[in-house]
Amino acid sequence: MSILYKEKGIIMDLDFLHMPLQDLFKYREDLKNQIQALKDKQAHLNDDLAIRFGNTARNKLADDGKDYGSVTLHEHGYKVKVSLRQKVTWDQEGLAQSLMDMNEDDARHYAKITYGIDERKYNNAPPAIKAKLQEHRTVELTGTSVDITEDTNGS
Repeated sequence: MSILYKEKGIIMDLDFLHMPLQDLFKYREDLKNQIQALKDKQAHLNDDLAIRFGNTARNKLADDGKDYGSVTLHEHGYKVKVSLRQKVTWDQEGLAQSLMDMNEDDARHYAKITYGIDERKYNNAPPAIKAKLQEHRTVELTGTSVDITEDTNGS
């Protein structure tokens, strides 16, 4: 297979099957460098998008009583979907003690063997159980993603 490649204004016909190994190596290394440069640019863009839209998304989520989740913003004919992801970790020793102090059926219902609590069950737990578990729960923001699409509604 042969492709056209433009380097420094010169268009070359690249025939990988017959190209000298030194040239093939250089071409492949150039591609790796270009790919890494594009990944770096994309990461920088994603960081800037998180800064640009993150506070608005956090405010909209807060209006709904949430710290994490997804919201869609409408701006200049585009839909901007912002997702604030969470990571929940549990203090294993403290959670084990709280579960041992609970009614056995409740403890079995809420706990996993690793002394973790399924987030849906925790969020739907009665206030007394939730309060007992809360002191062993840590929630961290693990990232923000932003996706932009054209808004077909013309908002």
